[in-house]
Amino acid sequence: MRRSGSLAFLISVVVAAQACSSGGTPSAPASASGSAATTSAAPSAAAEPVTITLLEHMQLQIDTEKKLIPLFEAAEAKAGKNVTVKLIEDVLPDDQFQTLLTTEFKAGTAPDITSYIPAWVPDFAAAGYLLDLTGRLAAWPDWTQHFYSILRDRTVEADGKSYSVPRGGSVIQLFYRKDLLDKWGISTAQPASWQDFVDRMNQIKAKNGNNPPFVMPLGSQWGAYFDEGSINVFSGAGATLYDLSTKKWVVKSAAISAAFGYMETLIKDGLVPTQDLLSPNPWQPTKYVKFPAGDLQVSTSGAWAWVYDWGPNGAAPIPDLFNKVATWEFPSQSGSPFVYAAEDWRWTISAQTKHPDEVFDFLKFMETGTALAMDNTSVGDPAPRDDQQTVAPYSNYPYLIAAEKLIPSGKSFVPQLGAGKYGDALGAAEDDLLSGKVTADQAAAEFQAAATQSLGADQVEVAP
Repeated sequence: MRRSGSLAFLISVVVAAQACSSGGTPSAPASASGSAATTSAAPSAAAEPVTITLLEHMQLQIDTEKKLIPLFEAAEAKAGKNVTVKLIEDVLPDDQFQTLLTTEFKAGTAPDITSYIPAWVPDFAAAGYLLDLTGRLAAWPDWTQHFYSILRDRTVEADGKSYSVPRGGSVIQLFYRKDLLDKWGISTAQPASWQDFVDRMNQIKAKNGNNPPFVMPLGSQWGAYFDEGSINVFSGAGATLYDLSTKKWVVKSAAISAAFGYMETLIKDGLVPTQDLLSPNPWQPTKYVKFPAGDLQVSTSGAWAWVYDWGPNGAAPIPDLFNKVATWEFPSQSGSPFVYAAEDWRWTISAQTKHPDEVFDFLKFMETGTALAMDNTSVGDPAPRDDQQTVAPYSNYPYLIAAEKLIPSGKSFVPQLGAGKYGDALGAAEDDLLSGKVTADQAAAEFQAAATQSLGADQVEVAP
């Protein structure tokens, strides 16, 4: 959260695109049709002052919000309202931010609006912390007319209601060092099946000094449930992890066993860096040191990697990035490659907010036209809606547009209540598989037992 050769061609000609997109802030965020962003509620005759709070924990988004908030406030004033947005800056890693947000929700001091990864939404919604947005979204024409249906569907929780809105799209894929494969005479064609991929990785390993060539999130240190990781192995096996008809987690099936078998092959063949994956912060030595240095040749990542990870201002810049790096779709057991499509982050509004209309107006503002284009390009997200491709600065990022076009056809897994427990059980089983303590069959059995105990026997099922 994958890419066809046509995207590789597109991105190779846009090295200067990021520089082109860093122009000044527009005078007023426009919609995709060029009109100024508007709010839905009628102006208050008294124009009573309202302050809403926005909590942000990513610096790149903070920098963008500081440019956009005055424009929203000006648009509200033009509509006869007196709305101030108080930006609360608290730059933290995701896990610490989740702890902070949980504490504030429980204490009744949560911000009016914030955003975070999709996997947190089901638990927060079930706990009653989030405002039900179903009616407001139904009354907003953009929601059904322009947001991708796969992303709209992902916001629907077990109770049939929506409590979140995708802040940006997400297309996860395999990034590979095209420059090195070309140098070594190794094919860069899309590997279709798992066996194709294993064969290709072994070819690379024979050329790179017999080192593991591939990294993906596996095990508890990175987070097995994370969309970038083993979910794509299970998707490649055709596994159902959550049965929507019974509302139960699937803890055993032939497809799940096949997925563990594929992971075992990657490990036994020395194709993944097991020691790095078993160590704290495994992304640091792999995605941010070895891949940029060319010592590791294939890595999973999302479209954000072009900006956030390896771009000129990213965490670990790769010079001449677009000529050195290209992408593949994920291979599958059946030989049908696929992309993983979802959203990067989701906006949610606190159920305790005293100003739901004004906060929802701000959410719509951030999800429309120039404001959305600035927000998405600040972190390298494809747009979550289909009418952004001509809106600057997003229009200057053809590689994000190309990724966006893959969203409707991508595979996806919607986070469900209990996903954290399911992921913890999966991560523990993968740890033992990585360390060589168990076989694939034993890891699958270990996972089944742990997930059943954690979720409860009445919340799980066994499938064919």
